Amino acid sequence: MKKIVLSHNMPLNGFEDYLQGLEVVCPKEPLAKFTREEAEEAIKEASVFICIADFVCDKALMELAPNLEIVGNLGSGFNNVDVDYATQRGIYVLNTPTQVMEPTSEMTIALMLSVCRSVVRYDRDLRREKVCTPTLLFYRDMMVYGKTLGILGFGRIGKSVARKAVGLGMNVIYYDPYRASPEEEEALHATYMPIEQVLANCDVLTLHMPYVPEYHHFMNDQRFALMKDTAYLVNASRGPIVEEKALIKALKTGKIRGAALDVHEFEPNISQEIIDLENIVITPHCCTNIAEIRLNMLGELMQGMAALLDGKVPHNVVNKSLCASK
Repeated sequence: MKKIVLSHNMPLNGFEDYLQGLEVVCPKEPLAKFTREEAEEAIKEASVFICIADFVCDKALMELAPNLEIVGNLGSGFNNVDVDYATQRGIYVLNTPTQVMEPTSEMTIALMLSVCRSVVRYDRDLRREKVCTPTLLFYRDMMVYGKTLGILGFGRIGKSVARKAVGLGMNVIYYDPYRASPEEEEALHATYMPIEQVLANCDVLTLHMPYVPEYHHFMNDQRFALMKDTAYLVNASRGPIVEEKALIKALKTGKIRGAALDVHEFEPNISQEIIDLENIVITPHCCTNIAEIRLNMLGELMQGMAALLDGKVPHNVVNKSLCASK
């Protein structure tokens, strides 16, 4: 009997058909997470290993599993998995690109509105002062209607953000190394521009590129310098895409007006300098933390796993070069 190991204890009700004939191993307590040592022991006889972005599935872990066929990662990103080594071994890596699209784009819009309209700041001030003190002609905030949203990374999530932003009355400009088709651009009311023009023309910049080596510290002093002083940054992709030191400098000096982050360079820790800033909204990498979303993501992995075990090629294989033989 093949063994499937899950790094976290997640509810498996409703997935019985996918798990039929498989031995399931996971932490005993609900929602618990394997320690590294526990995972090293559990994976030894595994054919399938499923993890979440906060669990590192590296070469050293996979080397302990001679029978490993599939690694599934709950998330669209997969920088926590050593995909190169998995590919060398012939291990398929799966992700969940479709099920994270809407929740991540929805949270992106929530972050944008929360910082542009100071929702969190008003809440914090009102709780402290306990009295409403409206100000006439307040210049600190910005309405998003009629403003320009710049999107860097125009894959599934970036396009979903564009659809929502257009619904809010925003103009959309974008950059992606793979330009969308004219039909997609027309349908999404999106205009392609080089990176420098996106940075210079946007009122809000949102990042949706993958975390790969060339995008480490993509947003640095030089790129912040290209942005409007009245612009805002939103990051719901990966923390190290933004150089935290450069962001703090830009926020403190007024080079940009504000930022909203769901991801952070030094996760799981948040620096005191970030905490002390007034013009920033921070959330704990939680775009997909809702139960219904996580279970939908698990379902996407289960479907991909079942297809692979049946000799088929699912849509969510990351290392597609392995599919040529199927």
